[in-house]
Amino acid sequence: MNYLTILPGLLLIITFSACEGPEGIPGPRGPQGAAGGDIGFVMEWVNVDFTASNEYRDRLAFSDFEFEALESDVVLVFFRWSPPSAEDEIWRPLPQTLIVEEGLLQYNYDFTLFDVEVFMDADFNLNTLPADDTDDWVVRVVVVPGEFVGGRKAARTWTYEELVDKFDLPEPVSM
Repeated sequence: MNYLTILPGLLLIITFSACEGPEGIPGPRGPQGAAGGDIGFVMEWVNVDFTASNEYRDRLAFSDFEFEALESDVVLVFFRWSPPSAEDEIWRPLPQTLIVEEGLLQYNYDFTLFDVEVFMDADFNLNTLPADDTDDWVVRVVVVPGEFVGGRKAARTWTYEELVDKFDLPEPVSM
């Protein structure tokens, strides 16, 4: 008895799901989107060092570039991961967690409307790290309106190259 009820219902569903009608009337035009360029701002600091004297952190002030962030902006930080002699630059977003000989090492950041603080954290004494891990970092800070990247959580999944392509970001201003 159940098969007699289910079979016609299944055939009816298959028949109607295969039907397609004519295209409807176009809806109203949406608002003008943002133009390319001038959406984001890129700042770059070179020779950033993490030492015991600065407690393995460095404050990078937006005022160095006469830039003011808005509360709705998303701030993303990237480290140049490739050596200076490399032809192609590799930029890695923070946070970055590494497994080193001594244990777990993390490069991370906090930000306010006025600055970014990049810092190192580890489950071992940071004084044991070689200079390659602590000295001469190149740091890029990208500030884009949150509405264009889907908010802070979504923005953390973007690579530097994707941000440059999508938002036609300008060349970084270096400090």
